[in-house]
Amino acid sequence: MSHQARLSRNYLSLAAARFAAKVISFAAWVLIARHLGAADFGLFTFSFAVVTLAVVVFQAGLTPLTVREIARDRARAPRFLTMSLLVRFAGGAAVAAVAVVVYWAFPSREAAATTVTALALGLGTVLVSFTDVMQAFERMEYYAAVLVVNNVLILTFVLYAVKTHAGLMSILWLYVAANGLAALTAAAICLVRFARPARTVTWSEIVSFLKLAPDFSFSALVASIYWRADKVILKIFAGDAAVGIYGAAAGMVEGLVMVAGSFRESVFPALSRAWPRAPLEFREASRTSFKFLAALAIPICVGTSVVAPQLFPFLYRAEFARGSVILAVLIWALGAIFIRELTAATLFALDRQRMLLLSNAAGAVLSVALNFALIPCWGGLGAAAAGVATALATTAFNLVLIGRKVPRLYPWTLLVRPAAAAVVMAAALLAGIYFRLPVLANIGAGAVVYGAALFATGYYTPAHVIRLLSRR
Repeated sequence: MSHQARLSRNYLSLAAARFAAKVISFAAWVLIARHLGAADFGLFTFSFAVVTLAVVVFQAGLTPLTVREIARDRARAPRFLTMSLLVRFAGGAAVAAVAVVVYWAFPSREAAATTVTALALGLGTVLVSFTDVMQAFERMEYYAAVLVVNNVLILTFVLYAVKTHAGLMSILWLYVAANGLAALTAAAICLVRFARPARTVTWSEIVSFLKLAPDFSFSALVASIYWRADKVILKIFAGDAAVGIYGAAAGMVEGLVMVAGSFRESVFPALSRAWPRAPLEFREASRTSFKFLAALAIPICVGTSVVAPQLFPFLYRAEFARGSVILAVLIWALGAIFIRELTAATLFALDRQRMLLLSNAAGAVLSVALNFALIPCWGGLGAAAAGVATALATTAFNLVLIGRKVPRLYPWTLLVRPAAAAVVMAAALLAGIYFRLPVLANIGAGAVVYGAALFATGYYTPAHVIRLLSRR
């Protein structure tokens, strides 16, 4: 299979599953928000934000390290799987123990919600150890299957919670059950199709593994800060209801970031394998990735800004109405984040994870500073503005770092045609709003118009798409 075909197949299989999983997950998110109301949904959002700041140290940090090393030498998969599981079990147990101690010392609804959320996300880290192996073997269809199963379980349990009028704590316990069942599914697939954990690993191997892990883990931690700090700071200054309204908008944006995450996860093994042995292949993979992401990010940013006032009343209760303005602003962070996800994969592949740590650390500091400066006066809208500014700054810094190692890697002229097609789409969406077209029909019509306009510019042609997906 050609290099482009492999990248395209991996991305499309994972992106399709990501899309399906995100639709399912977003349905669960909306159901929870409508069921709990702004205040309790704010506490739900806050608990996940706080726990993620701790869990990400040993979850997201180990993923790029494990994928990179297994992609370079698949024979070592059992040993890296064992070390990943050991580190994640230990980290998950530590976070859960701290949460229990906090609840025992300071009993409150916030502490109780955080404790149960820690258990749910701890089980999620076990699941990730197995899906890392699937990514490294570039068999994204198995990873995709686990992702869909996990989200179907969550939606099923949420529907049950809504039907039985369950409260916040019951919903969080159902998340624990869903993540546990999904982890068992991932383990079964990995053990049968890819690798089984090594029965023994030496202490020197674990030490060597952990020497590499901090660069990845701390990079993931500081990256998570500017994803989660906004909700924590917003709760301090504005309370649970404000967090709930902001979380309704931010959840939609974070869900769309999963699209970029799918491409990053698909292209990262190929970039790791190509550099430094095949620099031309590395450039080809980077260009293909950039072209896909540009074609996706631009219409999502433009389209969401246009339909946000029409979309929010359709999805949420009236008490969430202010979130439409927040969404219209925050969505513009997405364009920068799409490119930032690609630059993160590139820096990891170039063995420049410490530079990425520096970028993410600067972004975390900027995010916290901007949120403290803007939230007291502007609330959720200030948090949205801080998110956009941070995304733009960190993406620009990553591009400078990559340019020093591999000059002129990304062809920026590729942005012109998707932008022109997005302008045509925006006109169609505004016409749909004027003629009071139902929101889902309007979004669907806008997508069709964008696709047609993009093909009309020659950015992609049917023959090009067929060639990307074909075998050579």
